[in-house]
Amino acid sequence: MWSLLKNALLIILTALACFGIFSIYQKLTQIKRVDKVTSVVLLERIERVFQLVTVEGNFSEIYNYENHIFADLWPFRKKALVQVNAKVSVGYNFKSIKFITDEDNKILKLNGILDPEILSIDHDVKGYEFNNGLFNMISDDDITQMGAEAKAFIKIKAEESDLFSQSEEQKKELIDMLKWILKASDWELQLNESNLLN
Repeated sequence: MWSLLKNALLIILTALACFGIFSIYQKLTQIKRVDKVTSVVLLERIERVFQLVTVEGNFSEIYNYENHIFADLWPFRKKALVQVNAKVSVGYNFKSIKFITDEDNKILKLNGILDPEILSIDHDVKGYEFNNGLFNMISDDDITQMGAEAKAFIKIKAEESDLFSQSEEQKKELIDMLKWILKASDWELQLNESNLLN
């Protein structure tokens, strides 16, 4: 009888100990985690920019990445399917244009080459599917490489698109508007026709 009571007491104490440990564990996991992040931002360089964006194009690409070592079998193969969304801005960089003002005659002269160019490509890479092999896994470097290759491909597609011809049309409207503004102030705009106008 005493051993039976002893066993029952031992079972009750073990159950209470387990319940206590479980309660403590739950309390600890419910404690809010506090992250402390310290950051230092340094401004390295300031550049003066005189650019005009005339057209923007939005591109979307599904990028299929495959890589294998030794043999194209599952343990040695890694694959990724990612979506790349990009906004390509095309316009004019006026750093190659020389502005000459003749205040006596009220003439503004523009000399230089003004051709449309890609001013920026803002892209975002979203992973759809990643398949790792046993001996070949997708790394951060692979994801960076995918983004760089996708951006290069989007640049090629942007150059093949009609963004540049639309930008040329915008340039003509811009020059007409600039002439109109200057004329309203009794100024004249003179262009190096061969370079600034097609």
